[in-house]
Amino acid sequence: MRHRKETRSLGKAIRLAVPVLAVPAIALSLTMIGAALTSTFCSSSATEASGQDSVTTTSVTLTNSAIANCPVTGLLPNGNQTKCTFTTSYAGPSAAYLAVNVLVEAQAGSGGTALYNPSDGSNDLNLIITSTSPTVTYTLPTTATTCPGNAPSGSTCYELDNELISTAAVTSATVSFTVSVGLPTTSTTGYQGGAAQIILTTHAAQSGNNTLSCTATATAGSPCTASGTFKWS
Repeated sequence: MRHRKETRSLGKAIRLAVPVLAVPAIALSLTMIGAALTSTFCSSSATEASGQDSVTTTSVTLTNSAIANCPVTGLLPNGNQTKCTFTTSYAGPSAAYLAVNVLVEAQAGSGGTALYNPSDGSNDLNLIITSTSPTVTYTLPTTATTCPGNAPSGSTCYELDNELISTAAVTSATVSFTVSVGLPTTSTTGYQGGAAQIILTTHAAQSGNNTLSCTATATAGSPCTASGTFKWS
């Protein structure tokens, strides 16, 4: 028996406004907000006696760091990257697999082109998401999907869920995430005034009686679409 997992997440927002300059310049403010997530599961282990199952209930809890503000002004297409970091801590008590959902909400500004634009990877927002302990570089979403109801008006959204932080279950861990943003030197005036919100949601799934199984080879930094009896929630 496995009950639903309840999560609560807050986002990291990027907002841009363009000063009047001869080159495509962007003033960016990135706010990264931690989230507290609690997941509760009921795990069954089969027994022979009386044809009944013995049931043990436990919980897994993740806690993110406090708000981390990363103001950036005058972001220019010069290839430089600005980084913001926050941590997620897992303290058990049960062993669990850790994963992160990556959502990007992108909007166009006066230039007419949404800031995050995977079809123009040489010129749009240069986004890099990494972590340490373990050291992982995460896959970026490239396929447009339905935006959440609270996304800014005019958004185009891209999402990848259940990107593995590690292929091994952990009983305790502190993971440091870094979101790095910048504009390449090839960026054009079409990106002026554009905006994007990068939202990371970390979560845990109890590993007891829930062996990791993905439709593709399980790889840290890549999505794990659950297969077989494995469940994320």
